[in-house]
Amino acid sequence: MTAITINFSGPWLSARSPLTINFSDEPTPEIPEVPISPGTIGIMCGIGIAVGPSVAQLVSIESATQSHATLIRPQWQVGHVAQMVTAAWQAKALMGITASVVWRWNQLVPCNVDVLWLVPDLHAVQATSLWLSPESVQTSVAMPWRQPAATGQIIALGDMQGELVATEVKLAHTNIRAAGDMQGIAWGPHAARWVCSSKYRPPKGKVTINFSDPWKDAASPIVLNFTPSPNICYWDDGGGLIGTNPSLPTIDFKIPIEPQIRRSYLMQPQISCIRVSDGAAVVLKSVSIAKSRSQWSSSGTVVFSSRIDAERAANELLKISINGYDFYLLCESPSESKGFGKQSFSATCRGRLALLASPHKKASNYVNMASHSFIGLMSDIVANTGWSIASRISDFTIPANAFSYAAKTPAEALNMMAAGIGAMLDVNDETQTITVIPQWPVVPWNTATAVPDVILHDGVILDFSEQVDIRPDANAVFVRGEQQGVAAKVKRFGTAGDNFCVDIVDKLITDNQAARMRGTTELANAGNKVQTSIRTKVLADLPPMRPGMLIGVRKGAEVFKSVCEAWSISATVSESTGQVTVNQTVNLLRNKAASGVSA
Repeated sequence: MTAITINFSGPWLSARSPLTINFSDEPTPEIPEVPISPGTIGIMCGIGIAVGPSVAQLVSIESATQSHATLIRPQWQVGHVAQMVTAAWQAKALMGITASVVWRWNQLVPCNVDVLWLVPDLHAVQATSLWLSPESVQTSVAMPWRQPAATGQIIALGDMQGELVATEVKLAHTNIRAAGDMQGIAWGPHAARWVCSSKYRPPKGKVTINFSDPWKDAASPIVLNFTPSPNICYWDDGGGLIGTNPSLPTIDFKIPIEPQIRRSYLMQPQISCIRVSDGAAVVLKSVSIAKSRSQWSSSGTVVFSSRIDAERAANELLKISINGYDFYLLCESPSESKGFGKQSFSATCRGRLALLASPHKKASNYVNMASHSFIGLMSDIVANTGWSIASRISDFTIPANAFSYAAKTPAEALNMMAAGIGAMLDVNDETQTITVIPQWPVVPWNTATAVPDVILHDGVILDFSEQVDIRPDANAVFVRGEQQGVAAKVKRFGTAGDNFCVDIVDKLITDNQAARMRGTTELANAGNKVQTSIRTKVLADLPPMRPGMLIGVRKGAEVFKSVCEAWSISATVSESTGQVTVNQTVNLLRNKAASGVSA
């Protein structure tokens, strides 16, 4: 037997004897939820148990406080069979109760039972009994209770939980007399939900670690501390067994535009022009539009059919449709010319982005007073103008007071910022979206494996000419900022990096990403280039090309790829027949070496 020690914190005021000690029931522990991870199959189980009738229970308990033991004499009456049990209990404080029991079943068959009562700290009570009885009687019964008193349910519950590591729940049921069970299973796809995680996401590929300070200590090993990743959420739209984020594998769906090869091409060119403000029609004789990588807006020239049309278009935004493709021009400088028996009215135009330039916008000064991202600064410049900024470059942070400009309109400031990091502006006049894209979508020494945007073949090429542009070669360049910034050496991968071009200094070189983009552009511009001029048509399967596109040209069995340096389109209406002629011309730039690697 184990002695129980009772400590009283206060004096004994009453002299009444004997002393009665009441032990209150411990609260029933809360059963944790089954840890079923979010998935596609959910299970619903319902168990109903009916306890057999005609079961009577009579328990009489006597307690002996001096010997610290408990004597229990329960008597059960089941039908006409009576049984008497005498059990001696040995109680250990919050550790367990063991009992040795001798059963007599109507003085016919002896029954030996070893009972072990487990009382975990503030948890349920569990018992396991082994019955020795005739063959016609069940031989093994599992009898766990959540309370000391019998409840009639046969449920084995195991709870293992330590620091939220794991939880295990087991349910078992056995038919008793007149007992039944009910089970139901529900299945269905998981619902759509937001999935958020702040787990560390290592970067893909090789990781290069640069230490800004010298190694002062010789302690080993070196401990690297990584800050937690920000909490990133993605939308899971639900579904079946396979997750739908991403819903499709990472397959390159970029398919180049290539017009079909036909024996003959039947075309019916069309040209129309309206005034955007009210939709009034403007009749044109001819129009030409041009755009290059160095321009922040397209330029154009229009010739009107009459004075009335010229007056309608003066200082107005025009929408010109050529073979179903729309272009926007701001008619700014009208002109008139006269000759013997003829008179013409024309105007020079700029793209819609000219609304952010002089004289429509005044020049101003700007200094970033707070730290901001590159795209964020651009967005601040065009705030409240109806224009928006998009990006296809690596964004970076510009510290406070690191960037400024003087006497520049918003359009000029945007173009200066893009050129400072080796990028260009791709303007969508219809949606008023300005996209910052690299000047070289693919560096000239990697075009062999790149997928072009458009492929031209002999069937659609009207004129073709080439010339060599001699430029100094380089495989490395030093790029650095001004008062605040970084200094970096950018070199072509796989080269010695010993042939430098002119050093680049720009106030926007405040991050390694900015230095890499600007240095890549300078190295791509270096070396001998081949300039190709191609005149072609505008078809349903050959849209107008844009500066910055990667154009593939089939020259016999060879296909070479070049970057579109400049582009122009022209449409003319014949005065005698009314026939419309539409052509587009692209100027391409590529490295001279046939293998795609600069000399």
